[in-house]
This record gives sequence, structure tokens and C-alpha cells, in this order.
Amino acid sequence: MDGSTGDTGQTAAAEDVASERAFLPFDYLFHALPGMVSCRGRAVVLACFVCVSLRGLLVQPVNATAEPSPETSAKLVRGPSDALSPGEAEFIRQRKEVVLASLGLGAPHRPAGLWGGQRAAVALLGSLQQMGQDDLLDTLLYMGGVSGSTWTMALLYSDPQWSVNKVFSSQGVHGDIPWWSPVNLIVPGPYWWLKAKSKDEDFSLSEVWGVLTSYLFMKHMDQRLLSAEASRDSTNPYPVYSAIEKECFNTNTTDAVWFEFTPHEAGFPELGHFVSTAYLGSGFEGGELKERKPEMDMVQLLGIVGSALANEDSIAEIAPPWMNKLTAGTALKDHLRIYFTLTILVDMLDSGITNVTDLAKLEELQKRVSDKHLEVVPLHNLTTEEQVEELQRRNLALVEIVQTWVKDLDNGVYKVAVTELMEVVLPLLIKWQWGTTENFVYGVKDSEVPDCLQSRVLNLIDAGISINLPYESFLGKKRDVDLLIAPEFSAGEMFETLTLARDYAAAVGKPFPVIDEQVLLDKDWPKDFYVFPGENDQPTIVFMPLFNRINCKDEAEVKARMVEYSTFQRPFSPEKIAALQEIARDNMRNNKDAVVREIQNAATRRQGRRNGTDSAL
Repeated sequence: MDGSTGDTGQTAAAEDVASERAFLPFDYLFHALPGMVSCRGRAVVLACFVCVSLRGLLVQPVNATAEPSPETSAKLVRGPSDALSPGEAEFIRQRKEVVLASLGLGAPHRPAGLWGGQRAAVALLGSLQQMGQDDLLDTLLYMGGVSGSTWTMALLYSDPQWSVNKVFSSQGVHGDIPWWSPVNLIVPGPYWWLKAKSKDEDFSLSEVWGVLTSYLFMKHMDQRLLSAEASRDSTNPYPVYSAIEKECFNTNTTDAVWFEFTPHEAGFPELGHFVSTAYLGSGFEGGELKERKPEMDMVQLLGIVGSALANEDSIAEIAPPWMNKLTAGTALKDHLRIYFTLTILVDMLDSGITNVTDLAKLEELQKRVSDKHLEVVPLHNLTTEEQVEELQRRNLALVEIVQTWVKDLDNGVYKVAVTELMEVVLPLLIKWQWGTTENFVYGVKDSEVPDCLQSRVLNLIDAGISINLPYESFLGKKRDVDLLIAPEFSAGEMFETLTLARDYAAAVGKPFPVIDEQVLLDKDWPKDFYVFPGENDQPTIVFMPLFNRINCKDEAEVKARMVEYSTFQRPFSPEKIAALQEIARDNMRNNKDAVVREIQNAATRRQGRRNGTDSAL
């Protein structure tokens, strides 16, 4: 475990960048401003884990409450309940037959991807590639995730038999068509999708971000509906996507923070309130359907679950050091979010430009926006009121720079498309509106529904801002997990996801294994495999850092690799994707025997609990 190999070329770069810093995908940050995306002092990170539940294989089948059919009943809201939906329970019953046939020892496990942008998506893909090669995909009960890993999940589940076919392409079907090409401006594509969605009452920046991540990173505009997967058989693991409710998160209302999406239901697992997924986004009051609206498609869903920028505190953490000295906190966040979103939009537009003249104009626009943001004005010497006025002036100037650029474009379909995009997006920048969808618990008479859920709409955003692994969905009695296998793709401090999940479990009264404090000392140069054994109803956690003592020779190389594969940067090159996939595959390949051993231990422990003992062999 203590051996080490790997390149050292990135070490010098790492020494020039603050610990675990990441770049946003636009020129200023990409070249000049290292900054950590974090929330309330915690780094927003990524990893991926596999969970194993033996319930139903070694004991009785899963219990579930009755669920009304959307076709025959208007009662589409369920809760409060701590049971699985009947649809999920039946799927898992069937899936366990696949697992038993695969393992022959009664030990299924569940992978769940986490937060970290394209690094997460690519590393999850590499891990699954190796599991497929080792014939382990049939051992998976669930596939769950937050943020970047959900991009890979969505791409995989576009194939109803992906775990059998084992086709793990890192590119979608539209990879060679620019965002603003004549093809996409004429036929259904990103432009027309966004134009249609902009007419919705609850249109938000999540839709814009969904198009950006789906099309530019995953090269795939996936307009499937998650509820359509409810009718599939048990060929693939059962998918669970996760987000958080922004208002509840900001008010520390723990029981109402976590939100999950499955093919059958979506809702708040801690509160126990759920709505049929096909009706998420429809208008409800008091649990009764008032207005049927279209279900969000996968582009919208990905825009929600991957919306790290939706959290203003995350943006503030990426401010230049001199801005951190300012006292106009709210005004500073307003300025940063407008600047960052405008530069993201400009970066998006860059993908469709082939004309040399237009490209030169865009480069000039990028420079002017960056110069205005960095304009040398001694803000820290001004009073708070003067700082607010100056930042507001800059905000207006930034918007005017972009508006002037749009007006100067040559007439044509490109100018029309860009003009319409800016008209839609700029107002959303002022409101900073993300993840807006109808609140299905609006008006529900339940004393457990907190104040943060009393408004007509929910604001659902990236769960990685809170906890960077989807532990919540797999803790406690509902899914009764025995083993979590976690390939950790974190961009923050190593083991942080574990300690955050431990604290969350304690807050909501769910079981979690003891974390040896001595292990946390390995955070800067971890081993490639750790086991945190569970006792009684605690799950066992297998923890597998992406960059570790096997593939990095020292702490500096771990840092360098994290800089190289930072969360926020332009789409990875094919060579970079291939290299990261191979790193993830090596980690899974190197630890296959240890993973199988822990599955066997989990099966033994489950059998011991059934017999009235607790043998954690």
C-alpha cells in the first residue's frame, strides 16, 4: 500500500497554486485566478461510491406502502413515509435475483457517483469500465449520484441495457456539432430547446447550465424522462439522483435539505414526502394536483444536480484575494455571480464560432469583460456604501459590454440566437434564479414540513455543496445498506466527505461507522484502500482515493494531479479523458480482490445478524 509511482511534471505547478484549488472554465480563472469552490469553509468535492444491501437476500422481502397509479388517481403525493415506493421495492426484488445469480453468495452492492464536474464523470466511467471487465456490474443494486457523476449516469442510462452491453463511450452522439452551428439553429437542438424552455414560468439558470454541461462536456442532449425508466426491467442497477433544497440548506433545516430523484418518486427522504416523478414540476396544493405540467427532462435534471455555481458562497470563495478584504459582502457576491455567468456564456458562444473575424471580436469581448472585472480601483479604501456603488457600476458596465458586442455582430441567425439568449439570461442573473420547480408539499398540513418549504416553488441545486457523496440516500433502514464502496474523487481535503457524512448521520439519527482519527492524518498522501467497518446496523465503508500512494510518489504529486484534473476547467481533451479513465480503472483493478473480500464479509455479517449475532469478519 505504501508503494508509489507516477509522473512528476505537475509538481512545480502545484507548488504555485494554493492547496486543492480549482479553475473555472473561462479565461480569467483558467489562466490567472486559482480558487477553491467551497461552501461555508468546506470544499465542494467529488467521489463515487458503491453500496451493498443484503436485505431481501438473506431476510424477508422489502416492505413498501401502496402507491396510487398516476393514470387512475389524482393523489400523487405520498408521505410522510420511511418505506420504499412499491415500484422501487419491486425493482429491487427482481434485481436481487440478478445479483444472486452473479455472486452466488447473496451480497449485492451499489455504486453512487458524486461531485466534481468532468473529473467525476470520467473517473466514474473508468471505474465502471473495470467493473464490467471483471464481471462485477451484475452485483450492483443501485447507481446513485450527485453533480458530475450524474452526467455519466444519464449517458449510461440512455442505453436500457448498458450494464450488459458494457459500451462505455466518453462521447455522446453530437460531439462534432458546434453549439451554435447552422445545424443546431435549424433543427431541434440546444438552441431550440433553450428557446422553448425560456417560455416556462419557472425557467432558471439551471436550464442554461444543463445545456452547457450536457452539450459541451458530455456531447449529448438527452431529452429522455427519468420516469420512463420506471417501466424498465432489472437489467441495470436502480438509479438515484440527488440534489439539495437551497432555502432549507441556507437556513440549516437539516431534515428538509436532501432531495432525491428516482424513476418512480422524487422527494425529501428525511421528511418522508414524495411525489410521482412524472408529476414533479406540476402544481400542487395541500397534496392535490392543481395544474399538470410537463416533467423535466434529463437536460433540466442535470442542470439542477450539477449546479455548483448556484451557491453564492461558493462563488465568493473564488474571488481574487484583494476582493476578500471588502466589506460589501452581498454586493460583492452579486458582482462575482454576474461576472462569472457572463464569462461562462461567452465561453459557451466560443464553441460555435468558426469565422475568423467573429472569433477575434469574441476574444476582444473576453478581454474587455476581464479587464472591467479587474479594473484597478482601490475598493478596500472606500466605505462600504462606496464599495456597493462601485460594484454596481461595474455590474452595469459588464452587461453593457456584452450588449454592445451583440449589437455589433453581423446580421444573421447567429446574431438572432445570441440576442435571444442574452435577453433571457440577463434578467436571471439579477435574480440568481436556479433550480426552480413547483413545490409538491405546498400547503400540505403536516407539522413536520418546515418554514423553508412553505413557498410555491422549490429551488433545487447541486447536493455537492452540502455533502459531496450521496450518503444520505443510502443511510438508515429505508434501503438498509451493508456496504458502501467509495472510489473517492474529491477535490477538497481527503476524508472530508466521510467526516461530513458522519456529522450529518449524527444530526438525523442514522447509523454510521466509526472513523479512526489516525487515518485522517493520511489526508495529503492517502493509501488506495481503506475499510471503516460497521457494527450492528452501521454500513461498512470501503474508501478508495483516486490519487494515492500507488499512483503518486508523494504529497506534491497528489496536489499536482488535482490541479491537472481540477473541477472547473474547459472540457478535457481526449488524451486527458483516456488518462484519467485509466487511473480510475487501475484503482478498481488493483483492489478487486479486497472489494470482493469485503462483500463476503458483509454477507457473513448480515447472516450473523439474522442469527442473532454481529460477526464483522
